[in-house]
This record gives sequence, structure tokens and C-alpha cells, in this order.
Amino acid sequence: MLFTRALASLIVAALFGGMPYLALAQGGADPYYEFLMARRLEADGDVKSARAALERAASADPRSAEIRAEIASLHLRRNERPEAEKAAKAALAIDDKNVEANRALGLIYAAAAEGSDRTPTPQAATYLRDAITYLERAVAGSSATSDATLHYTLGGLYIRSGAPDKAVQSLSRVLSQNPNSYQGRLAMAQAYAAGKDLKSAIGTLEEILDDEPRVASALAEYQEDAGLFLDAAASYTLALAVQPTNRNLKVRRIAVLLEAKEYGRAAGFAGDARKQHSDDPRFPRLQGRALFDAGDRSGAISVLESAVKAFPKDVATMFTLGDVYADAGRSADAERMLRQVVAADPTNANALNYLGYLLATRGEQLDEAIRLVRRALEAEPDNGAYLDSLGWAHFRKGDMDEAEKYLAAAAQKLPENSEVQDHLGDLHERKGRLSEAIVAWTRALQGDGQDVEKSAIEKKIGNARVKMQNAK
Repeated sequence: MLFTRALASLIVAALFGGMPYLALAQGGADPYYEFLMARRLEADGDVKSARAALERAASADPRSAEIRAEIASLHLRRNERPEAEKAAKAALAIDDKNVEANRALGLIYAAAAEGSDRTPTPQAATYLRDAITYLERAVAGSSATSDATLHYTLGGLYIRSGAPDKAVQSLSRVLSQNPNSYQGRLAMAQAYAAGKDLKSAIGTLEEILDDEPRVASALAEYQEDAGLFLDAAASYTLALAVQPTNRNLKVRRIAVLLEAKEYGRAAGFAGDARKQHSDDPRFPRLQGRALFDAGDRSGAISVLESAVKAFPKDVATMFTLGDVYADAGRSADAERMLRQVVAADPTNANALNYLGYLLATRGEQLDEAIRLVRRALEAEPDNGAYLDSLGWAHFRKGDMDEAEKYLAAAAQKLPENSEVQDHLGDLHERKGRLSEAIVAWTRALQGDGQDVEKSAIEKKIGNARVKMQNAK
């Protein structure tokens, strides 16, 4: 009915386009004519008159959901959300399947949900749920080639609500209409990643990388998450071609090269970035770590000592130098630097744990070591590495029952950490549980291999087996 009457009104408007508007309305408000005039007035930039025309249309036809939905859309286009929400609800009270009213209300609540992402509240969850409900209704009542904005918005809402499969379905509709959409591809990759399908996330972005290099930084992150560190480094390099001064991209490229054990390349990039950004302590930290891992211990320590002087308040640089000192066997220097970190930042859990573990490993000041690690655990009570440090301090002190409590918890949380499993094996051996010690040491050999000597563990396993044989 609306579109038949609307067509007639359009013909009238065409015939009398030059006639003053009031002359056409003398016989009383025609809701369909007012509806069309509102669109024309808005297109001409006269929003106030457009709004007045729609209000006249609504008064003339109080049972028209479409007119109230149009009012809602007009307010929404003007970012007048309270007015848009009121009008959309009025339309849905007449016809709860009205596509435009559902669309408007869904977009209003989607914006509200997005605006409250940083501070999750029960109201934010309600916005998210309602946005999905109304947009699903709008999509259900639309054509197969309905507004891609609805599907894109729904895709983002599904991701936030923990429904990545639905997000993929919605975003597939977006990409079917706009296969090279930059934002659509990024959202689709995010949906795949939310569903733990990193391969598809990577493939989604690789398909348009040549034509749309802006996706390179997001692609690099997914490659990094998938452990494809060299691929990630290449993608970060492409991203830097788009944003050559982006420091964070430079940091990430160096970090993935360190993960890939490409220490020489990492050191080179860090050195270049250090020259370009002399005010940024991250680059000497990364350069020092890379040089050390590449075998240049003196060069690494020189870079980091200079950085500590250049950035005397940067605790992260002090911490890195302490770590390198410890790895270089300079335990006293490591302790000195870590104490400086703790003095500058008494709540630094990493430094508290590291210092406590260093003392425990040396078998010195064990009561202080226990106090330090307990302070770290106050900040992160479930941290497996901290639990291991506390258990190891008790072990070195000779308190095996306390040691077992923490070492067992650490081993459960970090089953692939070779050092933690090695410590648990030592505890079992000390308590005379040789078969359990062998199991733990075997897990240590099968683990990540970091910070342990496999030959020493194999020797302990051999000795335990001999003891068990002799005891028979």
C-alpha cells in the first residue's frame, strides 16, 4: 500500500515540482507525500523541515511502522541516538518485524556495546545481546544481498560475544559482496583467530596482501601467534614499508627474529632503530639481548650498561642488564642490578622473583629469597615460575615438605618447562621416591630444554636406576 501511494505522490511531485510546497499540502497532510518530501528535504540539507514532514506523516498515519522507522533512521543519521531509539521502539510496537526499525535499534545498541568494551558491566552485556537480537531480525527480513553494514556489524558482535563461527558466517556475506574489503578481511581474520583457526586467519589476509599491504601488520601478528616467526618478520618488514617510522612494528620485527634465533639480523635491526630513535630504551635492550644470544657477550653488556646510564629511571633496561649479567655468570653484578630494580619499583614481581631465585640458586640468604618470591606471588599467585622459585628456595633450605607443595604446583602448571620438571625430580630423589624422580626427569628431557643440561639430567636418571637395581 505504501509504495503504490508513494508512486502516485512522486508523480504529483514531478508534475508540480515548481509549485510552492504549501500549495500541495492545502488539503491536509498526506502521510506518504510527507514521507517522500522528508527524504527530498534531507537530501537538500534541510534536516529541520525533513523532521517536521515526518512528524506530520506520523500524525496523519499513527499506525504506520515505516514512518516511525524512517524517523528513527533520520535521527540515527544525525547521531541523535536517544531520539532514534525512541522512534525505533515506537515502530516496533506497531510491527516488531520492521526491518529498518530493527536495523536502527541494533546499530544503536551495537555502538553502545562497543563504547563500553573497556569497562565491562552488566549493562554492556545487555547492549551486546540486544544489538545481536535486533540486527538478526533486520537481516532475517532483508534480501539476500542486504546491507553489508549489518553483516559486518553482526560479525564484530559475534566475535565479542564468543561466537566466532557465527561471525565467520556473517563476514562471509560481507566478503561475498566486497571480496577486497580491507576492514572486512581484518574482521574475518579476527573471527578465525577467535575460533583458534590461525591458518585460515593468515590465509584470509594473504589473499589480498599484494593489493592491500595495510593488512601486513595484522598478518604478522597472526603468523607470530602461530609460531611462524620468519614469516612474521617478513610481514613486519612489509608493514614497515607502509609505516616506516612505526616504532612498535620495529620492536615486533626484532622480537620475532629473536624467537626465530636469527640473532644477527635482530641485532642489526635493533642497532639501526637505536640510531633512528635514540630516545627509546627498547632498542638498546633488544640489541643487547640479541648480541648476547649471538655470542657477543662483551658487546651486549657494553650496550646495556650504556643504556642504563642513558635511561637511569628505566627499570626494564636495568632488569635486562641484570638478566644478561646472570646469563654471563656474573652473579654479583646481576644481584646488584636486580636490587636496583626492586629499590626503584618495589612491586616489580619479575624482579622480586628473579632476585629471590638467584639467591636460592646460590644457596645464600634463603630466608630473604623466600620473602622476595612471596612478594612476587602476592601480585601473581598462580604464576608457575614464581611457585617454582619458592619451592626451590625451600628445597635449598632443606624444608622438603614446603618445597614439595610449591614445586608440585609449579610442575602441574608448567608441564613442558624442563627446569621446573628437573627441580621436581630432584625433590622426589631427595625424598627417596626414585621412580617418581625418573618420571619427572624424563619430562624435563622431553620439555622445552631451556635452562637445563640434558647430559646432567640423563646422568641423574642413570644413577637413580642403578640405585633402584641395587635395592632389589
